[in-house]
Amino acid sequence: MGNPQKKRKLIDISDRTGKILGMMAVQNNMSFKTYIETLLDDKANEIVQDELITWKAKNNHKQKNKL
Repeated sequence: MGNPQKKRKLIDISDRTGKILGMMAVQNNMSFKTYIETLLDDKANEIVQDELITWKAKNNHKQKNKL
């Protein structure tokens, strides 16, 4: 994907969510910020992969139907 640009964003999360994510960050030996960024990047990559697989499957199905 090359060198993706980074943008700073402010997000609001509940205290409960912040505490849980903070504990999870500590368990993974990460800072809170790094842990959240990693979670979001992983989820975005998962979605991209799922969409790519779905797109390929749809195209393969269309090609088979033409035959």
